[in-house]
Amino acid sequence: MKIFMATLATETNTFSPLPTGRAAFTGGREWFRHDGSRKPPTISNIPLIAWRRLGEADGHTVVESICTFAQPAGTTLRHVYEELRDMILADLRAAMPVDVVLLFMHGAMVAHGYDDCEGDTLERVRRIVGRDATIGLELDLHCHLTEQMRANADAIVLYKEYPHVDIGDRAPELYRICLDAALGKVRPVMAYHDCRMIATYRPTQDPLRGFVDRMKALEGHGGILSVSFGHGFPWADVADVGSKILVVADRDT
Repeated sequence: MKIFMATLATETNTFSPLPTGRAAFTGGREWFRHDGSRKPPTISNIPLIAWRRLGEADGHTVVESICTFAQPAGTTLRHVYEELRDMILADLRAAMPVDVVLLFMHGAMVAHGYDDCEGDTLERVRRIVGRDATIGLELDLHCHLTEQMRANADAIVLYKEYPHVDIGDRAPELYRICLDAALGKVRPVMAYHDCRMIATYRPTQDPLRGFVDRMKALEGHGGILSVSFGHGFPWADVADVGSKILVVADRDT
């Protein structure tokens, strides 16, 4: 099988007066073109490193696009987001046909004209690969989970910890769900529940520590493939801001 992967991420504070421009994505250490997974680990490429290692070990072809993660700031300039998104889409078209697409994004990226950059990117990816390919997405837990994301991805997995010590742990989980889906071993179905809360949470302390441990305990039982708690990112004036629970199940269990 052929696996396509990329990173495009930033965390957007829409109240900040400092826009996120091109240099924020391409001017620092978090910018790679086709080879991010072969570089020393940074926040941007940890999932890509895992996906390449697993994919090649399983005998699959791995094709890589851009890898970039801008520091949190204000709203991304429209033309910058569109340029980077379109790089991924062009690389994907060139790689077709592909069986699995694995994307590492933040979940709270906002650009001028795009309140949901992740959902927009996923929808365009889906148009290219069609419904037969499997699309997986790894997100920061400080994300805005949207219907556009759910409708265009097969599986979405969020970090469970803050500080984010488990980025590398979540990547193999997403890989296995998506590869099993592509092989017909599972058929992922996603549902989320809006908790109707805007807050900040501490997974290192109870009661949330126990809640996160309970989520982990549910995975692998009764057809449950993954359970995530999206904390939300309060510093964003977008319609989908807020906390949500996301479950990925094998079929409609």
